[in-house]
Amino acid sequence: MQRPQPKKSARTFRPLERGVKWKILTEDHTAAAEALLGDWEQQGVDVLVPNHLPSEVISAFLRAVRRGRLTMDEAREAIRDLLALPFVLCDVTALADRAFTIAHQRQQRAYDCLYVALAEQEGSELWTGDERLYNALHAQYPFVRWIADYQPR
Repeated sequence: MQRPQPKKSARTFRPLERGVKWKILTEDHTAAAEALLGDWEQQGVDVLVPNHLPSEVISAFLRAVRRGRLTMDEAREAIRDLLALPFVLCDVTALADRAFTIAHQRQQRAYDCLYVALAEQEGSELWTGDERLYNALHAQYPFVRWIADYQPR
């Protein structure tokens, strides 16, 4: 898939740890995630995500329904809303080896490391609300940023 030319700058965003922060209001750092996306929209920043994002979105909201955190209707609406956002879906097939290496070296989940490999390749920040991922990777990969540290502009 060919990506459109980036706008002012590009960022990679890991939106799906322990639920989608800006759609499940009981999640930690929901306000920071909303502010981050709102600021990026105003600044014309491209938000890059791996092309498997739709399956992650569906899985995250299905898990929320099964745990009683959302109704089916709430989850369906959230899925529609989230997938309507102007994310730039990036084919990460070529990043599989790099993601595998990072995941093995840092003992992280492979699908999380696809975000890391994408951000690394694109020279962008990776914003995450997954504290475990942040703590494991930030020292070696300073472009991995903690969502709670975001300051609205």
